[in-house]
Amino acid sequence: MHHQPSFALKFSYCLVILGTVVPVGLANSGWVALATGATPMGMIPFLGPILLLALGLYRIYLVWRMKGTLDSPPLSGGIAALRAIGVFCIHLGAVITIAAWSAGPLMRLLIKQQTESGAEFFVVGVYLSLVAGIGLLGFLLFEFSRLVAFERHAREAASLRRG
Repeated sequence: MHHQPSFALKFSYCLVILGTVVPVGLANSGWVALATGATPMGMIPFLGPILLLALGLYRIYLVWRMKGTLDSPPLSGGIAALRAIGVFCIHLGAVITIAAWSAGPLMRLLIKQQTESGAEFFVVGVYLSLVAGIGLLGFLLFEFSRLVAFERHAREAASLRRG
């Protein structure tokens, strides 16, 4: 009766979380991070990133170790559409995360004539940083659809108990 996530969704979901909490790769490094403000909780110098990392790793642990962590009651209407959009964005975000992590080595391998300033790395990093939010948007839409589904399910169960 519940929506059960596929292996691909669980894997992509975890990659999006890792891409958010672990600032690795070209899109989160050096000048790109300074230009885009890549740290999700940069306002809090030490506590914010450590807390975000701990929560992200805990969520990944739950997804892989606890069966049913990403399940939800059946969805319909606009909420089902939000879930579908969220799942699509999560998968796209996972691809972007992998691209951000591998862009530096790939560019060094493919680009034979680099500029002195390394502007090509900066430009690719900025673009990857700008599109990296797609995965986080998918994560939020997916979790929002699950929350609404659980709320609907609880209301329906309460109305059945009353009458």
